[in-house]
Amino acid sequence: MKQDILILSSHKDRVEPAYTALVEHDIPALIITGASSVLSALQIHTPAFLWLDMDMDAASPILAEIMDRLLYPPPYIILASSFSDSTDRADMLDQGADVCVQLPVDQSEILAILNSVMRREGRLRCVRTGRLLPCIEHKELFIDPLRREVRIRGKTINLTPKEFDLLHLLASSPGVVFSREQIYSHVWKARNNLGISTVSDHISSLRQKLGLHPKDNDYIRTVFRVGYHFAERR
Repeated sequence: MKQDILILSSHKDRVEPAYTALVEHDIPALIITGASSVLSALQIHTPAFLWLDMDMDAASPILAEIMDRLLYPPPYIILASSFSDSTDRADMLDQGADVCVQLPVDQSEILAILNSVMRREGRLRCVRTGRLLPCIEHKELFIDPLRREVRIRGKTINLTPKEFDLLHLLASSPGVVFSREQIYSHVWKARNNLGISTVSDHISSLRQKLGLHPKDNDYIRTVFRVGYHFAERR
């Protein structure tokens, strides 16, 4: 897991002690003071952690925006606010926060949360990765199925759930040709005559996001009148 954290707070002085502690623990952190700035930053790079230091009314639209965008991999969202009771916390958790922390924040609590999440991911990797869910590397493309992360030429690419599933399906079986009907059945778990155009549209979008030419043969190849396959790894 990338140990970086994006902090959104209108009270910079309130989060600076914790920011300093994060840097001292070799966890790259960045403080942003505007909501529009954090949403713009998330379009460029999805951090491992997003810390929202604000009241609940201000946090709600930001959480809604993040949930609507379906970022992959999604950040682990820490909401630090003044909660009157457990109902407030439950409401924020329902809206998309992963953990709620009462203000004023204790920097040791933030560090403990980060360490807990990273320990959990380490355990999940031991259980679910290896031969079961290996990462895929081919030329300049990297796919992490556990984090649902895709990078090409070192740049993280934000894909929709279906785009990721489609890419992972093809890349998991290099050289195997899948018809559009087979892809639709695997990824969309359904059979539909409209699925052929849906698959073609998603392939086109996937290539565009990855910066691939339609006739590129290094990654996703088109088999005329049949379907698609991923280039064999050598």
